[in-house]
Amino acid sequence: MLDLKDKVVLITGGGGGLGADMAALCARLGARIAIVDIDGTAAGARASEIGDAARGFACDIADEASVAVMARAVLDRFGRIDALVNNAAHTDVAGDLDLLSTDLAVWDRTMAVNLRGSLLVSRALIPAMIDGGGGSVVTIVSRQGVAPPRSGRRVAYGTSKAGLIMLSRHIAVAYGKKGIRSNAVAPGTIQSDRMLSTLSPERLAQSRGNVLTPYLGEPADISNIVAYLVSEAARYITGQTIQVDGGVLSYLHE
Repeated sequence: MLDLKDKVVLITGGGGGLGADMAALCARLGARIAIVDIDGTAAGARASEIGDAARGFACDIADEASVAVMARAVLDRFGRIDALVNNAAHTDVAGDLDLLSTDLAVWDRTMAVNLRGSLLVSRALIPAMIDGGGGSVVTIVSRQGVAPPRSGRRVAYGTSKAGLIMLSRHIAVAYGKKGIRSNAVAPGTIQSDRMLSTLSPERLAQSRGNVLTPYLGEPADISNIVAYLVSEAARYITGQTIQVDGGVLSYLHE
């Protein structure tokens, strides 16, 4: 079993969904958890569920001042940071259309949270990680950051995730010799509550047909790889984008 004993792991977007599942798993493996979310009440609730090892922090990661306050509060509470999981994301399924149709307000908000937000949080916390001897940055991206859907929709979301893949590699290259590992995780279709509530039965059936496994992924499939990348078991893995998509991007869809 992986051992995260006494590691301090900060997870953005940890108030619900995949982030909450990551927080719970890392805590079970011995880590202390900083749960960061724009919804401070949700972050606090998730921390209370975990217990004394976790603490919730409200933060708008797209706002530099809010990030600075959060980073200071986390370091004051825990004393250090060993791992950062850039998980918080914004998506507008109805408004994020193709290049010619997407409203610039949708584009700007998506970039502000997904790309600018992860940049700001990384900038705020990596210096403390370096001072503490190093650590791991895990950024949650998407297969849409690697290949756009045939419809051409979600241009803002896909472009923001592609940018995050490069941001993750820049971190790996720039700070690797200072003890920082940086990797991206690209989930495919995951049977989370949010996904099941937004996908039609037809779309779910299509997703099941596209994967090479006999099942669709569960939240634990993402949390497990995140916990591994945070752990010392992954000490020689950096600069990578790991597809956790049931093999969807491994073949040509005819």
